[in-house]
Amino acid sequence: MTAIIAECMALQVIDGTIDYDTKIVIDSFSFVWLQHLLEERFGFDLELPESDVMRTLNSARSVHRYLAEISPDRFAAVD
Repeated sequence: MTAIIAECMALQVIDGTIDYDTKIVIDSFSFVWLQHLLEERFGFDLELPESDVMRTLNSARSVHRYLAEISPDRFAAVD
C-alpha cells in the first residue's frame, strides 16, 4: 500500500519516504491516480467516496483501512 500511495504522491512535495502513517493529502488528481493504480494492479474499481470520507484518507494506513471496510473480500483488515 505504501508503494501505491508513494506513487500517487509523486507530484506532491513530501520530505523523506512515505511509511504507513506518514501524513498525506489526497487531492482529486491523487485520487484519480489511486483509482488507476488499484484497477491496473488489482482489477479493483474504486468509486469516489463522499467528501467527508475523502478528508479521512490522510495516510497509507487510512487508505488501506478504507479499502478493507468497503471490500473486505479483496483487502485484508488493518491492525
